[in-house]
Amino acid sequence: MTESRQPRHWHDDAFFGIHYDQHAGVEDTVLGAELSVDHLVERLGRVRPDWVQCDCKGHPGWTSWPTGVGSTSPGVVRDSLAMYREATRRLGIRLGVHYSGVWDSRAIELHPDWARLDAEGRPDPNMTCPLSAYTAELMVPQMIEVVDRYDVDGFWVDGENWASRPCWCDRCRSAFASEGGEAPLGPGDPGWAGWLAFHRRLFVEHVRAYADAVHARKPDCLICSNWMYSVRQPDAVEAPVDYLSGDFTWAWGADRAAAEARMLDAQGRSWDLMAWGFTKTGPMRPNEGRMPWVVKPALHLQQEVSEVLSQGGSIMVYNQPQRTGWLTGWHQDVIAELADFCRARRSACFHTETASEAAVLHLAGHYYAHNDPLFNFGDANEPLEGALHALLETHRSTDILTEAAALERMDRYPLVVVPEQTNLSPRLIERLLGYVEHGGTAILSGAHLAAEVPDLVGADAEEAPAHPLVYLPSGERAVGAFGPWQPVRPRAGTELLTHWLAQQELEKDATEHPAATLRHLGQGSVVAVHGPIFRNYFAGHYPVLREFVDALVEELAVPWRVTLEASPAAEIVLRRRGETLLVNLINRGAEETLSPRRSIAVGLRPVRNLVLRIRRERPPRSVTVAPEGTGFRWQHRDGELRIDIERLDVHRVFAIE
Repeated sequence: MTESRQPRHWHDDAFFGIHYDQHAGVEDTVLGAELSVDHLVERLGRVRPDWVQCDCKGHPGWTSWPTGVGSTSPGVVRDSLAMYREATRRLGIRLGVHYSGVWDSRAIELHPDWARLDAEGRPDPNMTCPLSAYTAELMVPQMIEVVDRYDVDGFWVDGENWASRPCWCDRCRSAFASEGGEAPLGPGDPGWAGWLAFHRRLFVEHVRAYADAVHARKPDCLICSNWMYSVRQPDAVEAPVDYLSGDFTWAWGADRAAAEARMLDAQGRSWDLMAWGFTKTGPMRPNEGRMPWVVKPALHLQQEVSEVLSQGGSIMVYNQPQRTGWLTGWHQDVIAELADFCRARRSACFHTETASEAAVLHLAGHYYAHNDPLFNFGDANEPLEGALHALLETHRSTDILTEAAALERMDRYPLVVVPEQTNLSPRLIERLLGYVEHGGTAILSGAHLAAEVPDLVGADAEEAPAHPLVYLPSGERAVGAFGPWQPVRPRAGTELLTHWLAQQELEKDATEHPAATLRHLGQGSVVAVHGPIFRNYFAGHYPVLREFVDALVEELAVPWRVTLEASPAAEIVLRRRGETLLVNLINRGAEETLSPRRSIAVGLRPVRNLVLRIRRERPPRSVTVAPEGTGFRWQHRDGELRIDIERLDVHRVFAIE
């Protein structure tokens, strides 16, 4: 298997990288003291990365190199950035830098007028106002200074959308008023949605300003704004960023990677995701909780990055140098082991295209109405990720689509899930109807459906109050699900799929209230679950609730091309390169008990005796596995290819040609 994609810029072909940052501060005293070019060449040579990102300016706002524009940390002993530039030149690899954008505490200390103000007029000590002079007078000149002095190949700008908040300063109020609005003070006030949209637009303009400036100075210096156009920003790509990226959470990273990799892969840009190479129990900040940071074992990192590999993306690993700049040797050895794991899968994974058969919609109209402004999750992402987990754990290869992506390519998927998404646009409703009429299956969920889209789901809301807790039957058992669950009245032609229960005895506690309804439309069908089933699944991952979802999907007779028989720990990801079908299998289980006080995977219990079935008329020319060494056998009979797999340890890719 070979890669055929032509790179547009250097990140397109960069597969494995390392991210080092230090967030230099005023309290530092030894920055760069133990660093040398020879040390970097030796340590980086152990890993052989395609690119490196080093420290430039972190959230405190002080640089780890001698800037003439901003504030140099008083702790700079030697110029680390110059040494990284020379070392990467010797090694023939690209150099990017970590640069904090919206978050700059030192800039606000020196320029109080640059601070964002909250609704009560109090200045933020860390986050800058989007209409202040900060971007034009500090950020852009300093980035140009870095380009001119060090000829860097890219900026990974941190502290960006996730650090952005609405600002109530006179500049922002006046600009909003010029567009015909009066600044509201909080949710529920008139114009609140417009006020938030205004600030999201200002953030995009901020990114555009520094990206255009850097590109004008050095066109092949790439710009990435951390987490832009990810799950937390489900918009079509407008800003002139060259690639997309994000660093997933320090703990339970595989869950974050599973959602973000699918989101970034749908955005049509080169992308990578960064695994934290270290973790801790308890809160993130080191002065909170009782435990310090610890480096993750290579196996733990392998499981996390398998989610990225399987989606065709690039890998970065976050490792922190000592304050002197020294790179701890055994840390680099762990990263080198991970790099070998990734490279063994590169030819089977990198630059592939999706072949998934299910999609979950992530709609900006819903997300921005319920998230933590401007771009943070709150709980608005929970239904999306609950639906994703439920489908993955029942072996359906699943993508995440924004509204723009869904409008364009919904028809590629035999199953589309719209999980508790409110504020559906008329255009999307029309597109869903056409999708179903031409043979698609759509599952929608939420207590709002019968009131907001009754014509789509074929049911009307009863006047009876919604129920805060119901029980859903699954086989001979039942499982509780918090509400609201809306009593509904199916229209003519809409079928009852199942009722909810008042309690857990199947016969005694049955009610007349539909939990799920089915409307046939043209050649397809619309299923409506009239409560927040996927938010419930996100919150608890109850096995019986997963069985309920699985039975619901099975009843719809979706014409799957690929099915997998295995434990829920096995995840399937379908990709393709040309005519070759690539079946990724990931072991998401764990050998030992995991808990909030035990979050490191030191072993994975193998998934055994997996059966993969693929509908295809003709026998394949070949069936191979990457990396080699996994025992399997295959046969083709009666239009079905069956592959029996002895065991799945972490991640394998089966190529069917």
